[in-house]
Amino acid sequence: MAERSATDGPVLLGVDVGTQSIRVLAFTADGRHLATASRPTPSRPWGESGVDYDPDALFAAVETCLREIVNKLPSGAPVAGLAVASVGETAVLVDADGRAAAPAIAWFDRRTEQAAKAIEARIGAARLFELTGHRLDPTLGLCKLWWMREHWPEAFSRARRVLNVADWIAFRLSGVAATDFTLASRTLALDLRARTWSAEILEALGLDARLYAPLKPNGAPLGPVRSDLAAALGFAKPPIVGVGGHDHLCGLFAAGAARPGALLDSMGTAEAILRATDRPLIDARVDAHGLIQGAIATNRDLFYLGGAIYSSGGAVEWLRSLFGGAAHDALIAEARAVPPGAGGAVFLPHLAYAGAPEPDAEARGAFVGLRAEANRASLYRATLEGLALQMRRMSEAIAALPGVGRASEIRVIGGSSRNPLFLSIKASVLGEPILAMDEAESTALGAALLGGLAAGLWPDLDHAVAGLERRFHVVEPERIWIDVYAELYEKVFRVLQGELKTANHQIAMLEAKSAARGRTR
Repeated sequence: MAERSATDGPVLLGVDVGTQSIRVLAFTADGRHLATASRPTPSRPWGESGVDYDPDALFAAVETCLREIVNKLPSGAPVAGLAVASVGETAVLVDADGRAAAPAIAWFDRRTEQAAKAIEARIGAARLFELTGHRLDPTLGLCKLWWMREHWPEAFSRARRVLNVADWIAFRLSGVAATDFTLASRTLALDLRARTWSAEILEALGLDARLYAPLKPNGAPLGPVRSDLAAALGFAKPPIVGVGGHDHLCGLFAAGAARPGALLDSMGTAEAILRATDRPLIDARVDAHGLIQGAIATNRDLFYLGGAIYSSGGAVEWLRSLFGGAAHDALIAEARAVPPGAGGAVFLPHLAYAGAPEPDAEARGAFVGLRAEANRASLYRATLEGLALQMRRMSEAIAALPGVGRASEIRVIGGSSRNPLFLSIKASVLGEPILAMDEAESTALGAALLGGLAAGLWPDLDHAVAGLERRFHVVEPERIWIDVYAELYEKVFRVLQGELKTANHQIAMLEAKSAARGRTR
């Protein structure tokens, strides 16, 4: 992306704190991309499979990116506002002095499984779902908070606030603590219908409701960047910091999909499909299918339904790593020459665990149908096909819910949307065209719009989105692929997870026994 040599209006910054990288992007008010700064997301291993973030290191990476962005813009360029989008389900404990009291646990970390069981015993899974609209998932924020209280009691005793990652960065920038409804929905502490923190849940768990930050709409102004920090970063004038949100939902805003009928497919390290709705759906099928839902607040109150593949772009990167970090372009070219169906290889993409529509914490990923002829091209194609087939399973489960129905259109955003073969496969699996947003950094664009809203550039988010020079391109299904994928889906993929369930649960038991034996040596 070429950077402009001059600006002709206010500049907006979108901060995106993701699983693999932290990015700050500069945009014009109409969405033209001016400049980018990026750093790897600093993390450190915990135990055998866990991951911690140092909250101060996260903020330091954001600071570095902000300073780089300001240096890339013309001297004195008017940066009006900024906001932060981030991963969800990661809690930062903040002490009375505004400092991080402990590491933050990565959103995908599973050390909290026992905490989830303890919470379920206190409240009950059915009641938790009735209040929050969520199936009890150990990655949700409340499970991390319980774990911290048990394992880091000294740090927890000093905590006066718990903030999501985006809220922590905004707090460090502005000095004001707040959260939005999209991130609050991932804490398991939000009463979804009342749109307030749940006193019942917090009291049952012995947690002080004052730990949680005030709830504010996306784009609400928090205040200017602290004057000392603004000067150190090189801002001519401190920009206004707005309330940000969950990364996938910020992408929903930028893509113009925050309206009933549209389906958004946000293709990142994890993949989320989202449908905006007028009301929450406290229906047993939402729980049974492991679907996610939450609240949105902008100039109007909305809700969303969705599903997630917890290792989507992550699964592609895993496969690339097995082949020495093979280049994307080379893999795409090789896989394009492989016929649909990948030579009989079928990929089940549960490298983390299975979410919607067949939730299972013990599910495993798998390649089935392998023959000696399998190679990196066929396995790469099978990986893309498996992810697309899983996305179809989720979208069909959502469409079958009462009052939802088939999506009127499908919009696609995110880093993996830059893979043309992946998009062709996905359109063919779905059997209909999809609209791919040309601006791949839609999460940061959505955050930038919220920063502009906080700065008063528009009366509401609808006006901000309407003024974007947003471009999409249509990806049509490959007609000769449609029937192949339809048959593969119906006869193999839909039943594959169930067929492997017994074996996967036995594997999990054997692993647990092996780990226990290792601890006693």
